[in-house]
Amino acid sequence: MIMERRVIVFPRADFLDAMRRYGETNGKPMPDTPPLALSFDPAQDVALTVTFPAVRGGVETRYAFSREDVGQALGNHCRLHKIPLPKEVNKQVEKFKDGAALSIQIGTAGLHVMIIDDQEVMRNIIKKLLTKANPAQITEARNGIEALEMLRSGEIFPDVILCDLHMDKMDGGQFLQELRSDKANVNCKKPVLILTGDKNEQAHELTRQVGASKVLTKPISAEDLIKQIMLVQGYFELNK
Repeated sequence: MIMERRVIVFPRADFLDAMRRYGETNGKPMPDTPPLALSFDPAQDVALTVTFPAVRGGVETRYAFSREDVGQALGNHCRLHKIPLPKEVNKQVEKFKDGAALSIQIGTAGLHVMIIDDQEVMRNIIKKLLTKANPAQITEARNGIEALEMLRSGEIFPDVILCDLHMDKMDGGQFLQELRSDKANVNCKKPVLILTGDKNEQAHELTRQVGASKVLTKPISAEDLIKQIMLVQGYFELNK
């Protein structure tokens, strides 16, 4: 499914060392003593919590870090120890035993993207943006109703869904409500990016409230579209 994938593993000691160094320069200096607990779940907004025991009758001290914080810390650790780390790739943090891992995906080849738009010309434009440099598997739907039927069929499992906001029969907002509420559908939690030429921020906010992972305004470049697709899948940029 993926053109090329590398995994860099960080045992618990290296993981903790990377987070200590990151904390020192980002306002979260942690004690040098062993932690009482280390809770790591990359799927959560607060991905890492490190707890240290109480000192002299005080209370336990907790340090919380986002997934992006962890990614930056692991990237810094790689650079510090001269571990080769490609720049222009997609990176994701993962749990590995009692430590962590940095997963690196080069390119978007093999990604399965569903495009929902009632205008064939727009579907073709988006398809061209996605397949020109990074071949991807594309599934097309002409409206929200058709897309829901395909997603409920048990045969279509996209990695991400790109959906127009304003469409005939069923618009993007209605599609999102139906998809997110259908808990029996294995695709109900898939990332959905709404593409729209509508600049109305209130409309954007309403769409986010019903489950849009991101609202993107048209026109959009291939580079930005691919970047947003990777971000909603949990990948991130190491930009520090």
